[in-house]
Amino acid sequence: MSPRNSQFSKEEIVAAAFQLVREQGWAGFSVQAVGKAINCSTMPIYSQFGNVRDLEDAVCLRAMELLKERMLEERTGDRWIDQGISYVRFAMEERFLFRSFWDGRNIELSQQMGRDLNEFIAATLVDYPLFAGLDELELKMIRLTRMMFAQKLAYWLNVNSNYLKEKGIPDTDDYIRRTSKAIYDGFRLQFAGAKK
Repeated sequence: MSPRNSQFSKEEIVAAAFQLVREQGWAGFSVQAVGKAINCSTMPIYSQFGNVRDLEDAVCLRAMELLKERMLEERTGDRWIDQGISYVRFAMEERFLFRSFWDGRNIELSQQMGRDLNEFIAATLVDYPLFAGLDELELKMIRLTRMMFAQKLAYWLNVNSNYLKEKGIPDTDDYIRRTSKAIYDGFRLQFAGAKK
């Protein structure tokens, strides 16, 4: 083993693996490919990660952190709308990373990341003005419905970035904004009617 082989940090290895998956998906990922990317044998990788699954999980967790960063970006001035747009854009712009979340490679990790993402989103919306005055069930119904919409749209656009254009909808961001508003307004009308 060369002296450099023992100097590779966990962070360097994860960064190289992350970049491979980002560019090529899991098809481009292997311990050998990671070693080649950082110019080392596989030994330093296995010394930092007990098995390949641990490295795959680290890549998925890093991808989730990137998604969370993107979901904090201001796009329209409306935090809730911005999150939906950012989620869908991530699926389109980071195709392989998005797929790594939900590909069944590690079901337990996928479920945990889903829960963590929901908690992260909830924490960023705790003082969202349009949710003020909603009870827990009302808030849950609005957020869950929009989440299901965004998740499915993200999946479709991840697979085919022209999906909406093929359906005659040219502006993805505007579509997400309008649909989110329709979900919110529709539920608010129902809630108001139920309280009369």
